[in-house]
Amino acid sequence: MSNKRKITSYFDATCCTSKRSVSADEQISKITNIVTENQVVDLVTVDLNVHDIGSYINSTLTDADRYLILKDVWIPPATFPFPLLDCNAKRGLKFKHHWLNAYKWLAYSEKYQGAFCKYCVVFSTNGGIGGQKLGTLVLEAFTNYKKAIEVFKKHANLEYHKTALLKSDNFLNVYLNKSSSIINRIDSERMKQIEENRKRLIPIIECVMLCGQQEIALRGHRDYGPICFSIDETTDVSVKEQLTLCVRYLSGSGENVSMNESFLKFIEVQSLTGENLATVILNGLNACGIDCNNMVGQGYDGASNMSGHLKGVQTIIRETYPKALYVHCVAHSLNLAVSKASNILPIRNCLGVVEKIYCFFNSPKRQNVLLNTIEESDLDPKVKSLKRLCATRWVQRYEAVNDFIELFKFVVVSLETISSWKDTSATDATILIKALDSEFLVSLQVVNILFSYSLPLCKLLQSKGIDLKEAIDLAGDNVTILKNLRSNINTEFNQMFKKAQKMAEFLDFDIKIKRINKRQIYRDNSIIRNDGSTPDSEEYFRVSICVPYIDFFISQLEERFLAHRSIFKGFQCLFSNDFELEGFEELVNFYLSTDIETVKAELNLWKTKLSRIGKSPRTGLDAIKFCRRELFPNVFDLLQIFCTLPVSTATPERMFSCLKRLKTYLRNSMVESRLNGLATMAVHRGVINITSNEVLDELAKKKQKNRFTNIIKILLML
Repeated sequence: MSNKRKITSYFDATCCTSKRSVSADEQISKITNIVTENQVVDLVTVDLNVHDIGSYINSTLTDADRYLILKDVWIPPATFPFPLLDCNAKRGLKFKHHWLNAYKWLAYSEKYQGAFCKYCVVFSTNGGIGGQKLGTLVLEAFTNYKKAIEVFKKHANLEYHKTALLKSDNFLNVYLNKSSSIINRIDSERMKQIEENRKRLIPIIECVMLCGQQEIALRGHRDYGPICFSIDETTDVSVKEQLTLCVRYLSGSGENVSMNESFLKFIEVQSLTGENLATVILNGLNACGIDCNNMVGQGYDGASNMSGHLKGVQTIIRETYPKALYVHCVAHSLNLAVSKASNILPIRNCLGVVEKIYCFFNSPKRQNVLLNTIEESDLDPKVKSLKRLCATRWVQRYEAVNDFIELFKFVVVSLETISSWKDTSATDATILIKALDSEFLVSLQVVNILFSYSLPLCKLLQSKGIDLKEAIDLAGDNVTILKNLRSNINTEFNQMFKKAQKMAEFLDFDIKIKRINKRQIYRDNSIIRNDGSTPDSEEYFRVSICVPYIDFFISQLEERFLAHRSIFKGFQCLFSNDFELEGFEELVNFYLSTDIETVKAELNLWKTKLSRIGKSPRTGLDAIKFCRRELFPNVFDLLQIFCTLPVSTATPERMFSCLKRLKTYLRNSMVESRLNGLATMAVHRGVINITSNEVLDELAKKKQKNRFTNIIKILLML
């Protein structure tokens, strides 16, 4: 199934608007109204009288407004309760619905509680003998229902009414491109000029579409004049806090069901308090046309203003929408586990030295020394430069550590070369060489092995299709592997120690224990034997560095993912034969308004089916593919909710990469409406499949005060 089909089958192409004009932000809602019956988020309820003709009385009408009144004006349903007005109360007269069928030009306004002629409202400017002022049925609602038939017949024979009918017919033909306007027929030169103008605008439209889809930065809120630079910058190019809003949902059905995480919009944030962020999030969802009553989960990182149980965002939102469970991002949980475990002193010092060596070579002059050393050697390493240790994603530091180990010999030779210079670089190089001691080399090998086990888990936890069950299972597998490593620590550490010894030989020293004594507090001396003797260097570093690091890492993983297991506890019986009815009953009472015994019976049938077909679903998505809703409605709903629960915040974080490409320091004056328009075109490029002529046709219907902004708005509308 193509990306276009995935999004369009889930998001509606219509947008609920007020009166006539629609802002660029509101147009995003046409991508986000959810229509499939298998999805958790439903359509927003639309008022029937959204196109009430009374909204257009005494207003300046655009061509789009005229077309809407003539073809899509609100018509009350047959069961509509027409009000009894005071002027008709004595006779008990009300508006008759069959009048609308008898007089096709007639329209009823709930706003004014009376009738209008839709053709005269649009095209009549004066009427009667001598250009008398227009009155009832045009500028004022007709409410004297006692004389309704008489007035309607008289109005149908008025000259200005007949003229309005002719004008409307001509307007519709021109508007729908069925014929040219009278002015254009008379003025052929004007037609030629229009064609020339269209040809000039098409390259501009195509350029905007290309830039939006390829994430190429565009000019700021002005479309003319010099580029505005900003010199007062902090963490953001435009010195604004940005919040990115994304939704997680299912699309398709049966075997074709798939998981999706889609970007909605960027929102400027004025305050980072939990209350303000919660308000911004809910307002953003409502502006996109999403009914928050159907929200079943919310996912953030572990910051206190987001996850706090008193004034955090998740707590404030759950006060209004209690079913929106908070799930701490599993990728952040892994990140915190690695970060906490790496606080062991030798490990922390090792990573600090790697970072300092990167910073030392992060200059053209010293970087050239390293490159020349690599080129002059007989070896051909896969990498040619060092990488910075990622400040936020600790597991991504594996690449930096691994590259450092591969370039270790070249780094040492380069430091020795620089140490002979006659400047301050020589002193720094000498200090860095001294820092490459026994403890550093052993710690480097231990970190490299532990990070290599965590890297695959980190990448899997950031995928879109993963659910909570798979995340917990993967974390459990990682813990099992680490425990096996811990149980065979003597053999495993021996391999690490040998690699460290080879690196030490290149530096012309042996791996040795640093001086220790019984009162040592800054260095591990816990393994001094009772007779006062010390162990060999391998045993010392195994017990003082490797074992504590692995144990701490295992305990952190188990602790960090404990909260995720408690959320999954109620859903577990949907995947295995272990019935934990206590947790399941709480789950049913929390999400479903169905008798618990009915759901238990349905669950038994579901488990029987799994046993019969020999299926053991690995994920919620696997289970829902062969769960028929008509047979297992409650099980299907629970599986759907489980699949929709957020797992990580990887998708919102990826959107910030898009933000940096669209809003550069040369384009820092871009306002939110344009930023969201371009971001939507870039992210949903497979959905927005339109031609430049379609954009131009819509552009011709709008006022041309700001052509460039209108182009972006129309791209979103289509």
